[in-house]
Amino acid sequence: MKGLTEFLDACYEAIAKQKAAIGDTIDNVDTSTASIISGSETVVLTGCGDSLAAAEYGKWVFLSQGINALVVSPPEVKRLSLDDASALIAVSASGRSLTTIDALRKAGEMGASTILLTDNPEGSAAEHAETVWVTKSHVTSHDISPSSPTTTAMAYLLIVAHSIEGEHEDLAEDLEILKSKGEQILAWAEEEGKKIAQIIRPESRLYLISEGPNYVAAQIGMCKVNEYSLTFASTILTEEFRHHYVLAVEDGDSAIVISDSDTNMTRYMKALKDALGIHAHHLKTDDELGLSTSLSQVIPNSIALQMAAYYAVLEHQPDKKGWKKPNVSAFEIY
Repeated sequence: MKGLTEFLDACYEAIAKQKAAIGDTIDNVDTSTASIISGSETVVLTGCGDSLAAAEYGKWVFLSQGINALVVSPPEVKRLSLDDASALIAVSASGRSLTTIDALRKAGEMGASTILLTDNPEGSAAEHAETVWVTKSHVTSHDISPSSPTTTAMAYLLIVAHSIEGEHEDLAEDLEILKSKGEQILAWAEEEGKKIAQIIRPESRLYLISEGPNYVAAQIGMCKVNEYSLTFASTILTEEFRHHYVLAVEDGDSAIVISDSDTNMTRYMKALKDALGIHAHHLKTDDELGLSTSLSQVIPNSIALQMAAYYAVLEHQPDKKGWKKPNVSAFEIY
């Protein structure tokens, strides 16, 4: 369902394009350069905003294959001790993030292999990377809420990791589903997103709670809600919420709990709703989609949260024409 402004229309169209873009990206991954990753003792991933979430996803897919991987914010790269046995993967959908460009430069100076994962190979970041991986998001503008460039970057990293060690049968089957069931995945995500949108309210704080690979979906959901200036959203690890965030909760706050489809969260959800008075929703990928691994379930869960933020905007700010001002220009990021 489209919005009432050109900006919101463009944001929705970018979300909708994922039904084909993820499959197209999977079919166009350059696995010939995967040896850079398999031959490195340490793989560092970095990025900003949604791209940081994609980098976090890359950490999980490489760790699942026994590859030593970590994630840092771009300015933190200079604090690491990298060398020619290291590789840096910098994720930048637009290919123009100034701090990501600086991270590529710093890593190169230390002797590390440098890779840019981007949706815009013509961006200035490409000039500072030895290898450029390109997603097929199908979007024509990177000045809207990121959606397709984020999940296609995740799909790209998943294929690279799978090409290094392809014996994971369940993951191979899930990759085929991500390629062939794009329309079904999008339809489920849209309906789930409409339900979640009902608890995203300007007057209450929003907690996105998860762990493991699905924490990436929580990060993406947080980015969407904050980008649209809907309310203040924060991500929290499932166990950390139980230990201390619980003490800061106010009656009427909202929470989205994201988990693997086979994780029983009944007691957790009951505590949120009954003991704490929180408006809560449990997000997990529908079993009918057939995705069995948490690494693959992250993608539809992320799309559902993109849809949730979009439909919340339609409810509370239907005439939104762009980013909140003067906030959007407070810092020079491109």
